[in-house]
Amino acid sequence: MANTAFGSRNVFNITRPSHYRCQIFHYHRKLSRLYLSVYQGGRNLPSLYILFSDVAYIEAPMSWEGAEFDIASKEACIELMIRVGLVGPAVQQFPDAYASITAYARLYQVQTANGLIRIIASSGTILKRIPAEIQ
Repeated sequence: MANTAFGSRNVFNITRPSHYRCQIFHYHRKLSRLYLSVYQGGRNLPSLYILFSDVAYIEAPMSWEGAEFDIASKEACIELMIRVGLVGPAVQQFPDAYASITAYARLYQVQTANGLIRIIASSGTILKRIPAEIQ
């Protein structure tokens, strides 16, 4: 499991994350799970996988350079959720509602040379292999 504190940097604790590239491997829409293959350098086989659970939003190309996932602030998470229509702006007026959303939702981000990768999910986990049923 990743470090899930708001404002955390390199939450998967990947050494030299700029030397990795990520590729979307599978999205399971019924379970809202996103699987990424993570490759080190020019290797053709993934070094690891990242599973995001309870995915609400993805803003990413199919592949990108870099694996330094950070968790944005609560405010940035709510702001993006409002902007893309996941919640209404009234949530900002009700601290209990705001807190209940940010108790589960995290905005995972990776800054790349081509822009910002953003994923709103409840959790992220490093996997050594993908479950057999989705290979």
